[in-house]
Amino acid sequence: MIYLKDFKQGLLLYEALDSEVRLGILDELLQKGELNLAYFAKRFNVSNGAITAHAKKLHAAGLIDITTSSGTRGTQKICSLATDKVIIEFTGQPQSEGRVESAQIDVGAYVDYDIHPTCGIATREKVIGGFDDPACFSYPERMKAGLLWLSWGYVEYLVPNYLNENSRLSEIRFSMEIASEAPGYAAYYPSDIHFALNGKTLGSFLSKGEYNDRAGTCNPPWWYGNLGQYGKKITVSVTREGSFVGGIKSSNVTLDDLALTAGGQIRLRIFVPEDAAHRGGLTLFGKGFGDYDEGIVCDFICK
Repeated sequence: MIYLKDFKQGLLLYEALDSEVRLGILDELLQKGELNLAYFAKRFNVSNGAITAHAKKLHAAGLIDITTSSGTRGTQKICSLATDKVIIEFTGQPQSEGRVESAQIDVGAYVDYDIHPTCGIATREKVIGGFDDPACFSYPERMKAGLLWLSWGYVEYLVPNYLNENSRLSEIRFSMEIASEAPGYAAYYPSDIHFALNGKTLGSFLSKGEYNDRAGTCNPPWWYGNLGQYGKKITVSVTREGSFVGGIKSSNVTLDDLALTAGGQIRLRIFVPEDAAHRGGLTLFGKGFGDYDEGIVCDFICK
């Protein structure tokens, strides 16, 4: 979902939609799913260069994803819809978030885990231990990790608790960069990645695949080009109304259900269940890897 609280923030979106060809591309993707750029050039009778320019505008506006796929016909640029709805507030009055306390958790600072191969963990300097060895997740070097991946299982983090006796929490929010984890590499490798807080499942995100059509902007030069390069940044939040993944309501678990208190433990679990419908693994990007150069961002919004 694309959500604009201020309609003046949507200039890229309005420009992307101001074209019969680009509207046609969105309509074709809505009806047929993933399609390559060559299809659109033929469908709308325009050059490959022109259709690439149209696709870039749609991508910049957050309307489509573009990935690279290698096959018997060579390398192809594959397009897919990146959002299911657009919401623009014209009359809503901006609301103050109140006091916001923020922190980042390094991806290697988990306090519990259950890891199943394929798996691995890496710092900016090296892979810790070896590939596909869950024991490496217990090594002390893991505290410096900026990347980890697993086929199924979980990592669990202790969230810094900024609540005090006078806090009136209105939202707790997490953001992170994630992707699937395919044996070898697969641009399309769906995975149901779930999130839980203090044992209550908040919802899940369907990751479409593992991305290596280009290098992540923050990756170290030595990082292997045949492995996952970057992910999608997603947000998980809990309010008084329920839980949300990517801005879409994912469960009825509310802040009242979590009963968070000053001084109490807050545990965030990121996991792929063994029995998931799409057990496509998890890659979690942190500082020094992927596109965002940050760990798991935690925000406490208090009135």
